[in-house]
Amino acid sequence: MDRPPDFFLSTAGEYEPLAAPRSCWSKGRLRDEIRDDYMLIDIEPSLDSQCLSLVPSDITSLVISSRHRGQTLFPISEWPSFVYVSRILDSEILASLTFSRAQVELIAWGVLFRTLQEASSHAEGLAR
Repeated sequence: MDRPPDFFLSTAGEYEPLAAPRSCWSKGRLRDEIRDDYMLIDIEPSLDSQCLSLVPSDITSLVISSRHRGQTLFPISEWPSFVYVSRILDSEILASLTFSRAQVELIAWGVLFRTLQEASSHAEGLAR
């Protein structure tokens, strides 16, 4: 990326393939028939799709949404911020910025942190 990460994501304690902190960049706001506050993010390092029993490829974009009522991602209203993490099944949503439930798949619960140090401390604490 050409700019510093906006935040860091870890799913430690919930989903091992994304447990190690990932740098994240906000790429846009998405909506479905229920809510309009999903965030499209790019992650680094990428997620290896083989952990999802898929054809080998790197997953570099995910969709996140706040897990707790009253929290928002635009802007992020609370740190750490607890989120649902979904993978994109249909790349059409990248152009339309809207999606149906059939176009994404929930893969994990995660936590967003302001710094890599906070995310790493969280992940290390759950690995013990």
